Amino acid sequence: MNTDWLRSLCWPRDQLHLALVSLGHHSGLGPAGAGATQGPGARADLDSWLADTAATLDLQAQCVSSRLDELEPLLAGAAPALVRLRFGSEERFLALCRGGHRRLQVLRPDLTIGRLATAKLAAQLAEPLVAPQRKSVEQLLDDAGVRGRRRWRAARTLLQQRLGGEALDGCWLLRAPAHRPFRQQLRRHGLYRRGAALLGCHTLQVSLFLASWWVIGRALLSGHGDSGWLAAWVLLLVSQVPLALLATRLQGDIAIDLGALLKTRLLASALRMAPGKVRHLGSGQVLSRVFDAEHIEADTLHGGFLLLLGTVELALAVPVLLLGAGGTLQLLALPLFLLLAFVLGRRQYRRRRQWTARRLALTHGLIEKMTGHRTRLAQQAPTQWHRGEDRELGDYLRDSAAMDTATAQLVALLPRAWLLLGIAGLAPAFVAGGGGASTAIALGGVLLGYRAAVKAVYGYTSAVNALVAWEKVRQVFALAPPPATVAQLPAARRRDRKESPQQPLCYLRDLRLCYPGKQHPALAGCSLVIRRGEHLLLRGASGSGKSTLANALTGTQPPDDGLLLVQGYDRASLGADGWHRLVASAPQFHENHVLAETFLFNLLLGDQWPASRDGLRRAHTICHQLGLTPLLEKMPAGMLQTVGEMGWQLSHGERSRLFIARALLQNAELLVLDESFGALDPRTLRRSLDCVKQHAKTLLVIAHP
Repeated sequence: MNTDWLRSLCWPRDQLHLALVSLGHHSGLGPAGAGATQGPGARADLDSWLADTAATLDLQAQCVSSRLDELEPLLAGAAPALVRLRFGSEERFLALCRGGHRRLQVLRPDLTIGRLATAKLAAQLAEPLVAPQRKSVEQLLDDAGVRGRRRWRAARTLLQQRLGGEALDGCWLLRAPAHRPFRQQLRRHGLYRRGAALLGCHTLQVSLFLASWWVIGRALLSGHGDSGWLAAWVLLLVSQVPLALLATRLQGDIAIDLGALLKTRLLASALRMAPGKVRHLGSGQVLSRVFDAEHIEADTLHGGFLLLLGTVELALAVPVLLLGAGGTLQLLALPLFLLLAFVLGRRQYRRRRQWTARRLALTHGLIEKMTGHRTRLAQQAPTQWHRGEDRELGDYLRDSAAMDTATAQLVALLPRAWLLLGIAGLAPAFVAGGGGASTAIALGGVLLGYRAAVKAVYGYTSAVNALVAWEKVRQVFALAPPPATVAQLPAARRRDRKESPQQPLCYLRDLRLCYPGKQHPALAGCSLVIRRGEHLLLRGASGSGKSTLANALTGTQPPDDGLLLVQGYDRASLGADGWHRLVASAPQFHENHVLAETFLFNLLLGDQWPASRDGLRRAHTICHQLGLTPLLEKMPAGMLQTVGEMGWQLSHGERSRLFIARALLQNAELLVLDESFGALDPRTLRRSLDCVKQHAKTLLVIAHP
């Protein structure tokens, strides 16, 4: 490959900030902030710089890695993205603005568009891995006598077999963050355009369907049933096939993309929920919201499509009725039908809402009873275990019967009401002795409206389920954007500036924090100075506000009043990610968790994942110093053993040391340990304290007197 030509397509490192802004504008992501004014320094951590600079632009830069044999598919779907290329000791970046399996479009530094073969870019990225193996592969092919085009394919296959599992990094995907307005995200993914195309396809399909029956009816009723009319009828029927296929394809694409957007937004919103709010809701209500989120995705897509398409067919039935024998009289029955639909639909919505509230209450109660089952066995008499459950089940059955009745009335009565009203509108025409083509057209309009009503009713039933579920999870979905002040302070300037030795690491003055629903503040008038390298012990009685102070320091519970600075900046200036990189913690045991993943994943939950070599080395060192080596030796898969509720069971002390190791591996400037040593025996406690004091830069330990 001509590397000089490829180098001309790339951006230098010192113009990387301009590449981010230009790529965002060209891709329609629309950077909203000012961003950095210069590129990253020679010693700057590129991953952190790109993530922070993209955040100031209200964008998201995600570093991804790929196996060598999966590199081309990654590049084909990566755009918009930045790709790092190395030309000897020189480092440059490609700005991918459009992907493709064969060719890629890149944004040059002069803001023009260049084109590059996907396979050539993949070969250039893989060159550092391939170069040491090329000589032996060429020798092998020479010995085998492989020549011509077969030689190139054979060399490629051999290299993929040897190096296919090797990981390559240096690709950053540029995406819009999840907190962007949802309408903007829908427009960005082209869902409005595809929705309009779906509506147009279905409208044209139904119109061709009506035209086909008009042609065959006209031919038969007028006595002109020759081959020409028959051919026109068949042609109109066949023309509906590609439209139906296109509508089905559009419906599937919209369902996949909309479902992905909903899940992404709900996940991002759930991760931003305040821990105190989650704890206040309880596990039962949280699980109920998970179930409701599933209803939103399934019922919105299914019911929305049916309701929309049924409405289109009902609208097309109106001109057919006007052409029929019933005419205006049949059309006057439409307001009566809509009024009946409103009454039955509103009733079904209210019944569904009441039943859902009862179901969620049962789910919440069941989960809470399961959580406290051991305490219940020990402290509650067996005769009291099921007190009130019969009444709760009776109320649930009564609400279920009422909802089923309302649904049955809507599904069974409403379409048939349309038939009755439509036939009643034809009564004057029958009395007057009318008939023939006009009567057939009127009956066709009634039947078309009946089919549309059936489809719309079933769609409305599913849509009501999604609407009721939405009422429960919309607070989670309504994710507020990050404060605008985050974009006012470039991350590179925060990280590269030299800290004064006299400046405290953490500064608190007159801090006040009050939990929702509480009259008295949990923390009031709190002032504290923590300097670098200090190891502090905070002791106090239960309920004195120790854990509240820890929550304020770690950013999980923002203070209501007062001043809280880390490295001279408040949380709004640093941003959530920047704050968490500076302050790490091991919360109290009941607020910390072991996820149903590998032991290594739980260790590096706050660090880089997949794990780097340095991360693995530090994880092994800290686990050994905390005395976790015997546990790892017992595990069949070592650090890759699955732990958690469904995997390897850890004791109380082992979990406590896992939480300590997880906090230490984040390598933060300030480490807060909230009662992390309470479950350890004296010998393990001394060993763990030595490990913490060795690895923690600045330490705050919270304990009881």
